[in-house]
Amino acid sequence: MSQSIAAPPGGSQAPISEGARWMQIVVGIVCMVAAANIQYAWTLFVPEIQATHGWTRASIQTAFTVFVVVQTWLTPIEGYFIDRYGPRVIVAFGGVMTGLSWIIDSYAGSLGMLYVGSAIGGIGVGCVYATCV
Repeated sequence: MSQSIAAPPGGSQAPISEGARWMQIVVGIVCMVAAANIQYAWTLFVPEIQATHGWTRASIQTAFTVFVVVQTWLTPIEGYFIDRYGPRVIVAFGGVMTGLSWIIDSYAGSLGMLYVGSAIGGIGVGCVYATCV
């Protein structure tokens, strides 16, 4: 019994080479590692942020809440953009937004700026997760 794969909307595309498939896996892993650090290693940064700025732990953790809410609730919109522009564009955009959030958060001198960086990180990580997963 053989299976056929339907052509994507808008016509057929040339088959993807073996090397290109491996490159997609590598890029996906790199993006997921960059994105996962914001989510899973955040608490490692909290004591340093608190010592540097004197902000309360609760106010710093609010940034993580902003990140998670944005990442989670924008996923359906990101899915729409994946369908419209393709996964390569959205993963690249997500990677740029994730990197930008690391930069903003590292230079944030106010809680507001930390929250903005966290929202941008939520958009970036959401784009990467929604595409890779």
